[in-house]
Amino acid sequence: MFGSDLPAASGLQSVLDPYSGQEVYVIPRLRPDWAILHVPEADEEGNARIFGTVFWDRIMSRAAKAVILSAERIVSRAELARLPELTVVPSLFVRAVVHAPGGALPCSSTPDYDLDRSGVEAYLQTVGKPEALSGYLEAQDRALRGLSPGAAA
Repeated sequence: MFGSDLPAASGLQSVLDPYSGQEVYVIPRLRPDWAILHVPEADEEGNARIFGTVFWDRIMSRAAKAVILSAERIVSRAELARLPELTVVPSLFVRAVVHAPGGALPCSSTPDYDLDRSGVEAYLQTVGKPEALSGYLEAQDRALRGLSPGAAA
């Protein structure tokens, strides 16, 4: 970006990197009000265990002012203590815990289910179409609750 108009147009600032001594561009940190994270396991207090890649969930749980967890399973604190290194999100960041099996669909939740590519494609077809999105979400809700398409909720 050095030598271009992009930093000035974007409002970026430069500082000296304390490790290399080189000038680098920096951006303000993101500070969302909420992070909503889906995890395989959490206790009722909001301590969350994540299997697999934890990078973004760890960062978002620290960046946000508060966290809401949806969890495949609610487990005891004693269960989480058996493998404490997997408890990635501590309860001090969490404001609510929701038991939501299948809550990451159509995305994956390791080790419970993989990415549903056709589900992602179906979701993407609703972008910018509120009625289509509403229909998609209704169908997902019914499927997660085990209801047939025509059954009463």
